[in-house]
Amino acid sequence: MDNTTHDTLTGPERQLRAGVLMGVVSGLAGITCCVSPVVLALLGIATAAEAVSLGDTLYYEYGWYFRGAGLAVAAIAVVLYLRRRGACSIDGAVRYRRTLFVLGLSAVLTYAGLFWFTKYLGVWFG
Repeated sequence: MDNTTHDTLTGPERQLRAGVLMGVVSGLAGITCCVSPVVLALLGIATAAEAVSLGDTLYYEYGWYFRGAGLAVAAIAVVLYLRRRGACSIDGAVRYRRTLFVLGLSAVLTYAGLFWFTKYLGVWFG
C-alpha cells in the first residue's frame, strides 16, 4: 500500500493552487449578483424570467457592492495568506507575487466567465 498523502504538492505548486482557490472565491463573491438568480432558477425556486429580472436588478443597481465584496474577499485572503507565512509586508508580497498574480487572474477569469455565462442564459431564457 502506498503511504503517500494526497497533499504531495511542492511549494510553488501549492502557492499556485492557493492563488487559484483564493481567486475563484473572490470572483464568485464579485459575481454573486448574477449567479444567485441562476442558482434559484436551477433549484426550481424561481422561474427563468424571474431569475433574469432579479439578476438584472441586482447587477445594475447593486453590482458595485458585489464587486466591492469580491475585492474585499481578495484583500482579506491576501492578508491572511501572507500573515500565515510571516510575510505580511511589501517584501512578502514581492516574494509571493506569482501567487498574487494567479489570484488576480483567476478572480478576473471567474468573474468574466460567469458573467458571460449568465448573460448567455439571460438571452436564451429572457
